[in-house]
Amino acid sequence: MLDFEQWSMEKHSDIAMKRNVGLLLARLCGWRTILFLDDDIRGMDPSFIAWAAGLTGWYPVIGFQILDFPDNSLVCHANRVSGGEQVPFVGGCALFVNTRLVGTYFPPEYNEDWFFMYDAVAAGLAGVAGRLRQLEYKPFDRSAAPEEFGELMAEGLFRALHSGSDVSTLYFWMDAIKKRSRFIDEVVRRLHGSARGKEDPLPDLDRILSRLDEAQKRLMEISPMRCLSFYRTWRGNVDIWQRQLLDLPTSLTLEQAIRYLRLSSE
Repeated sequence: MLDFEQWSMEKHSDIAMKRNVGLLLARLCGWRTILFLDDDIRGMDPSFIAWAAGLTGWYPVIGFQILDFPDNSLVCHANRVSGGEQVPFVGGCALFVNTRLVGTYFPPEYNEDWFFMYDAVAAGLAGVAGRLRQLEYKPFDRSAAPEEFGELMAEGLFRALHSGSDVSTLYFWMDAIKKRSRFIDEVVRRLHGSARGKEDPLPDLDRILSRLDEAQKRLMEISPMRCLSFYRTWRGNVDIWQRQLLDLPTSLTLEQAIRYLRLSSE
């Protein structure tokens, strides 16, 4: 079985492991369609969800837009607060997956869902079924540093899908780091500008600026070689994942699948 831990460049949380276990259980039990769903998502009308699930007959992944309080990174939330444009993107917080059409896994990095959907998006096979809601939370209570590597990688990869750039070169990642740094600097400038001359500035301004400083410092620690190394390792691991999926049984009971993966049933 695959060892996810050794592939992590900067482990963010255990959510990738949990989602990978879900993928493997579905494969072992012969389930075609599964739904990854965070517990703070709302608007799950049964008929709407049933319709969305049916779309997996044509699309490997079907997601939803979260417009009112999207599950973005801290830097993206700061960009939105500063008045910058922030287009919502589907993610793992509410995601249908056709396990027979998807051959990728969730790497243990921030934005693991973007990496998981990358091949489907690249092939034009990632669908958007509609909109859902997410409960409000306090994004600036957490640190920005652990998110920065995954943000840099995911944004660079998806930007390259539109530009046609070659992501397998050091030059690309040098440029991606520069673009990311300029983006963070621009958010900081807008926040300072919005507070200038106002008697009642943004309540969390100092905290937001501190978080952006964390992100910028972490970004400066990331080398283009590390980005390229992660990209190569990740793509190699996708190939390994696909080969190992072919060797799995596909008609086990849930109890048998749990034992197969050496999981606790409690």
